[in-house]
Amino acid sequence: MNTLSAFHAALRLGFAASLALAAGLGQAWAQQQPAAPPTLPVVPAAPATQPQPPHRWTAQQIREAFELADSDTNGELTRAETQRVAILPRSFEDMDQNKDGVVTRAEYEAAFVR
Repeated sequence: MNTLSAFHAALRLGFAASLALAAGLGQAWAQQQPAAPPTLPVVPAAPATQPQPPHRWTAQQIREAFELADSDTNGELTRAETQRVAILPRSFEDMDQNKDGVVTRAEYEAAFVR
């Protein structure tokens, strides 16, 4: 066998070995499972605080809630202002006893005792 033929034979053998190696690596890569996302520690939830029923609010809390929601400080709550009330015992329609489109402080406070 001449040198050139030996070189070609070695080249073919090397090429075949490279293909086999690549095929094996490809199979190994394809068989790998995606890494599972890290698990987060379980933190116990804080106990949920239940809203207090209307009769459990203090007079001071009721006054403060009304004053904070009354943005124009006219002593009445519009429908939009009642959206800002922290303590809303009833719907706007139920609190607006005289159906004039606003809830006065008296109507608001009366909604807590009904």
